[in-house]
Amino acid sequence: MWKNYIKIAWRNISRSKGYAFINIAGLGIGMAASILILIWVQFELSVDRFHENSNRIYAVWRNATMQGQVSTWDYTPAPYAPAMKAQFPEVEEVARITEWDQQLLTVGENNFYEEATFTDPGFFEIFSFEALIGDPIIALTEPGNIVLTESVALKLFGQTSALGKIVTVSKQWDFAVGAVIKDLPENTAFPFTAFLPFKKLEAEGWTDAYWGNNSYRTFALLNEHADHAAFNQKFADFTTSNSDLEDISDFLFPIRDLHLYSKFENGKSVGGKIEMIRMFGIVSIIVLVLAAINFVNLSTAQSDQRSKEVGIRKISGAGKGMLIGQFLAESVFIALTAYLLAITIVSLSFSWFKGLVGQELPNPLTQPYFWGISAVYIFVTGILAGSYPAFLLSAYQPTAVFKSQMRTRSNLGWKPREVLVVFQFAVVVTLISCVWIVQDQMRFVQNRDLGMDKENLIFHPVTQSIRKNKTALRLELLALPEVAEVSYTFSPLTSIYSNTDGMEWQGKDPEYMPNISRMGTDANLVKTAGMELIAGRDIDIYSYASDSLSAIVNEKAVEVMGFEDPIGQVVKDDAYSFTIVGVVKDFIVESPFDEVSPIMVMGPKRDLNFIHIRFEEAADYLNSLARVETVFNKFNPDSPFEYRFVDQEHARKFISHERTGRLTSLFTGLAGIISCMGLFGLATYIAERRKKEISVRKVLGASIGSVVALISSEFTKLVLISVIIGIPLTWYFMSDWLETFAYRTTIDWSLFVWTGGMTLLIALLTVSTQAIKAGLVNPAETLKSE
Repeated sequence: MWKNYIKIAWRNISRSKGYAFINIAGLGIGMAASILILIWVQFELSVDRFHENSNRIYAVWRNATMQGQVSTWDYTPAPYAPAMKAQFPEVEEVARITEWDQQLLTVGENNFYEEATFTDPGFFEIFSFEALIGDPIIALTEPGNIVLTESVALKLFGQTSALGKIVTVSKQWDFAVGAVIKDLPENTAFPFTAFLPFKKLEAEGWTDAYWGNNSYRTFALLNEHADHAAFNQKFADFTTSNSDLEDISDFLFPIRDLHLYSKFENGKSVGGKIEMIRMFGIVSIIVLVLAAINFVNLSTAQSDQRSKEVGIRKISGAGKGMLIGQFLAESVFIALTAYLLAITIVSLSFSWFKGLVGQELPNPLTQPYFWGISAVYIFVTGILAGSYPAFLLSAYQPTAVFKSQMRTRSNLGWKPREVLVVFQFAVVVTLISCVWIVQDQMRFVQNRDLGMDKENLIFHPVTQSIRKNKTALRLELLALPEVAEVSYTFSPLTSIYSNTDGMEWQGKDPEYMPNISRMGTDANLVKTAGMELIAGRDIDIYSYASDSLSAIVNEKAVEVMGFEDPIGQVVKDDAYSFTIVGVVKDFIVESPFDEVSPIMVMGPKRDLNFIHIRFEEAADYLNSLARVETVFNKFNPDSPFEYRFVDQEHARKFISHERTGRLTSLFTGLAGIISCMGLFGLATYIAERRKKEISVRKVLGASIGSVVALISSEFTKLVLISVIIGIPLTWYFMSDWLETFAYRTTIDWSLFVWTGGMTLLIALLTVSTQAIKAGLVNPAETLKSE
């Protein structure tokens, strides 16, 4: 029987090659799109869920209530983790990690920067990262050891065993390789390639016992009998019971959810990356549904041609179940053929897609489970796409068929095909409008005034060698004609490394604790960064010895502090009192999507870890960088010249949103192509079915234009209805999306006019090709049999 079904299916495909091509190509493209998205979704859902004890691993998070607002963060002080393990028997293990800048690793003349972290031995007890040589847990119990990943060990030592070999870190410390682990998998949120013992920080005096110094992330492994909810209840006042800090509550957040649900509002998780994953999951389903709609539409459109076949089969004794089986077998056969096309598309585009999403996704074609899922996928798609045509065609009564009395309209006066076409193009209109708004938001933020000039500006980490020769290096750089200005800073001009709610100033309400970002500099930061000075002057410790205790603030900080005349005001931060000597226009260092933060730039009471160099406007970059590198090699001979452009680092902040925009644009385009393929098929069918009517009209004097208008008007009306439906849907969804940004554009109604016009034009061009072809047919050829 199945052999007969397949034979009949092949005959029908061969008989209607054009419709079969549209069905197979549409389904194939839809399947390929959904497969690619689902591969990415599956990868995102697997992040840090592969650990052996992932259901018992938690990240420490904390809430603080300030002026009625709840802030949530995941940084803790140094004594936090040891106290947690000592005070709660439910805590089996803890680990702290640092997230500082890359560290310079050196072996002989071989040196490069790597993502390193200082951590506790418990890190490798909590997380399931595979050891290749040595024991990373034992290695990190000693302050003189380092743990490397396999690729870093290979870069440093080649094929020679790394165990016991010495690695110099930051030209400052020597560590012996205590273990080598397998490279961390792609589906982990940890970027580290080198692990240093937290005990080294403690031995060097880089940690302190102050519970207000939130510098480390803490992870905990609860024992098998611990209840997460019950533990969080008793854990809530952990900070307040161990310090004099108030209004802070602590809680553990599951590591399995951290990648997906790390967005907090009012102290509660409200989502995060899961929102984007859900969105693209829905898009993948929609693209596949649009392809299935083509199948349904074209199958029902051909119902007239197959109705007599159904009638004859029923008269010959075929039951309804047998007919349904035949039509479903045909749809599954088409789905199988389409899936082979989809797999080909996926194979050819997989490398490109990995680059598009920016992740090294595993190739699913090498996984046995993928092919098992594929069989289910083909069967379900074929059944869902073919069910309506199968039940529709099998329900025809032979008497009605041979009397040409089949009803083609529903009781509401709408053909199901028309409803499906409206749905298809309503989705396309919505997706096109959404892409337009996403691009508008990106342009709006990218064109935002940052309050500084990010062009012609580089920064470089300060190594120990540079630290010993800071003044000499600065003077030689300033002597270069290509260099306009030089400044040392605590953090790069693309990040904030420190903030506090503990600053004090005259007239401040003791209950008022705004969070103020901190930066540090030695001199001329306003000129180096291209900021706009509003009042006072810049910090310059070389001209004013007292400027080590001076500060400049931005407008937002002045507003937060409530100063009418900020120049000369004294702000106390920790044990230091800083005098404000200048005010600059608001500038943005971190996310350009957020509101402006209050920032205070202080004299160099903290280590200055970066040097910023501004080039003259007309400088030749290649020659300028070469001359700057020569100066660096003089004062920093054992370290690579690894500079970064401020504008490029700023551009990285848009990568995630730009990828979202590119993915949305891609699948919107595919949705449009699939919908137009279906529309083309329907237009072809209608032109074929009405060819005698068209020929009669032409004999009676109708022009080609009127014939085109006749065929096109039916579809134009449907697409227009789709536009009317798609506009409010877009407004509803995108208004909510824009609300997630503190700095956002508005929805311009003109984009709906452009979207609607573009969609109508595309539909009209798709249909008119067949309408013109029908209008050009010689009536004599069509009517010669009459």
